[in-house]
Amino acid sequence: MTNQADIIARTILTHLKESGQTALIGNVVDSLINSSEYKNSKSHVVVTSAVGLDATELKGITAYLDKSVGSSYELIQSVDSSLVAGFTLQVNDTFIDASVLGKINSVQNKLTAKE
Repeated sequence: MTNQADIIARTILTHLKESGQTALIGNVVDSLINSSEYKNSKSHVVVTSAVGLDATELKGITAYLDKSVGSSYELIQSVDSSLVAGFTLQVNDTFIDASVLGKINSVQNKLTAKE
């Protein structure tokens, strides 16, 4: 799956290569990293669970997020009973599925791939 950031990065790199200005890549990256938009941006994290999460479960998830994403994120909670049990995390363009439904779908995909 290609995300919007990948498309933008490829477009910039292709343009710099075609115009013979690949030496500017470092300047482009530095400008982006030093921009106020980048420095002030927050990751959007959506945690979807089969049932509402209690304080202990949320604490475990936020501890994981603090290590992997950093402290600059907005956590949005959602409930979807079709997950059966467990949860999913959508962190910007990354999807983590720790749900029973995800496991069932994974097994189903493996079984149908063998046919």
